[in-house]
Amino acid sequence: MEKSPGTRMMAGAKQPYLLFEPKQKYPQAFCTPEDIAIAETVRKFVDNEVMPRRDDLEGGFHRDEHRALGALHHLYRACGVLGISKMSVPEALGGMAASASARMIVLDELSRGDIGLANMVAKMAWVSSIMMACRREDLMKEFAPKIVSDPPYAACVAISEPSGGANIEDPAFSFKTLRTIAKPEGDSYVINGHKIWPGPAGPMERFKTKDLAGHMGYWTVATLDPAAGEEGVGIFWVPPDAPGLSFSKPIEKMGMSWTDENAEIWYDNVRIDKRYRIDTQPGQAAQVLKGYVIGYGRLSGGPCLTGLSEGVLETALNWTADRTIAGIPVREHSAFAMAFGDMWRLIDISRQYYLSVTWQASSRNHGRPWSKEMMAKFSAARSFAADVADKVCKTSMEFMGAYGYSFGNQVEKYARDYPIVKLWLGGAQRDRMEIAHGLYGTLGWPLRSEK
Repeated sequence: MEKSPGTRMMAGAKQPYLLFEPKQKYPQAFCTPEDIAIAETVRKFVDNEVMPRRDDLEGGFHRDEHRALGALHHLYRACGVLGISKMSVPEALGGMAASASARMIVLDELSRGDIGLANMVAKMAWVSSIMMACRREDLMKEFAPKIVSDPPYAACVAISEPSGGANIEDPAFSFKTLRTIAKPEGDSYVINGHKIWPGPAGPMERFKTKDLAGHMGYWTVATLDPAAGEEGVGIFWVPPDAPGLSFSKPIEKMGMSWTDENAEIWYDNVRIDKRYRIDTQPGQAAQVLKGYVIGYGRLSGGPCLTGLSEGVLETALNWTADRTIAGIPVREHSAFAMAFGDMWRLIDISRQYYLSVTWQASSRNHGRPWSKEMMAKFSAARSFAADVADKVCKTSMEFMGAYGYSFGNQVEKYARDYPIVKLWLGGAQRDRMEIAHGLYGTLGWPLRSEK
């Protein structure tokens, strides 16, 4: 009989680490007792439901699509039943109207289990925030039944394009690099263009399973006129089965193989009713995109990366408790103990910082979400958390050696999943530039053509 190579581990704590308990790690300076109670509920859900299925979310070592999507849709539906997916919806529409801090710490706890699952759940808050920031109560009423439904729906925001990449998220270009065009025709807009990287995206049939009711559609960033810059940009809802909408196969990636199915989207004379242009005032779309889509999108990367880092650290702590050097558990040796202390210190600083920035953004005492000051802080929270994830993943893999590098011992999956959170919505270098703009008091470098 063939023996299994090495020891397979399940992520998560085999023993309590009190510094990782919600009452310890979430300060009441930024979080209410209700927020912390939500975190405790989600943490138990992650331990009991998500951790045992981490390999399933990957589809196993051979990336079995049926196994992966079955696990993802099951857990995504369980998140909805728990109430996680409807936290950003007003109570009058069947939601929880949870605080911004509560939404962030839920992403933290979910990402400890799987950052891709957390990302799929976050898409619902993303599309809700777009509609509410544009004061489209009519559209919230229309879409709320699907946002809070059981079985749940998927949703997607389509921003990036092959020709522009992160330029769309760069304030220096004022959305002048957009090439997806929305042309008004009577009571409709006709959209033509090409998007890449949005997810979850694909044909309707991929989103109709026993645990998933379907796809809500694509909140698409387009422009009436690229030369008009911020005055020309708009946000448009496109039905998932609109005539003229087509998709590539899922893009094969290093991580989040199925938990964030990215695909290319082509818009070929896609016609939508004019009421599905989400923004209604001149310049409103630009502010919402900067503050709520790009800004808050970067900020939400902070808790995702922080929670992932905690999951990695727990895994390494458990493994080094069982392995010995000269008869002494690995983690009891001073060199290892100091390194673990350093990793926890970085994780805790990352958590305190993203919560502080969340509080600042919610209070509005430090600037509107699209201000250069808040954009700098959103970017700092994401970039610092990404650096922490990089440090924790690499150090933990070194401590676990070949076991950390091998599939099934969890660290290698964490290490493959986190980089995309560091890269999306502008990337690591764009984060640093945004911080510099906040320091210098500018909204972006001048375009070469404007010099």
